[in-house]
Amino acid sequence: MHGAKFSVRKTLQALYYLQRKSNISDKLALLKLVFFADRYHIRNYGISMLQDNYCAMNLGPVCSKTYDLIKKGLYYDGLTEDAKKLVDASLFCNRDVVDVKDTGDDLLSVSDKEALDFSVENFGSFSAYQLSEITHAYPEWSRFHEILDSHISSSEEMDYADFFGDPEKGNCYIEKYLAGKDPFADDVSVMNAMREEYKQGI
Repeated sequence: MHGAKFSVRKTLQALYYLQRKSNISDKLALLKLVFFADRYHIRNYGISMLQDNYCAMNLGPVCSKTYDLIKKGLYYDGLTEDAKKLVDASLFCNRDVVDVKDTGDDLLSVSDKEALDFSVENFGSFSAYQLSEITHAYPEWSRFHEILDSHISSSEEMDYADFFGDPEKGNCYIEKYLAGKDPFADDVSVMNAMREEYKQGI
């Protein structure tokens, strides 16, 4: 996707940055903050911050590779031994409590930090459950609401092109948690143009 690849070390740096800035250790909450940062980055710079694969699940968007690093799932199993050692030394998870160690920030660009700061500033005060509900406002997840709610599927692949869309006016979660003001709100014509530019670059 746009020539960039998922980086284990960069992801660890992003998780540490988020945890240090927000003091959040809940696994679900951290993953939602990653999503909000990625959403900001692609809408402002036309490229995903971490180049992860997102799936829509009942509790909202899940960045699959990042999640697998935390829970040491299938993606972790396929890593090189050196990469596994880095994860093992830097990322710890006991049930739903995550502890991330400092691995520097040399892979985080100025725009990455801007996106991470945006996420913490706008969403860092919410609980994991509240963050999950807020993610349901956005079209990249809400398009799968019915199929997930009906239990026909438990996971659907999300498309980064949908990240350029906006919630429906009067969305209940934006009203409930954000006083009706979407922090991502931007000029629709600009977002549509960026979406088309993004699609052409895939």
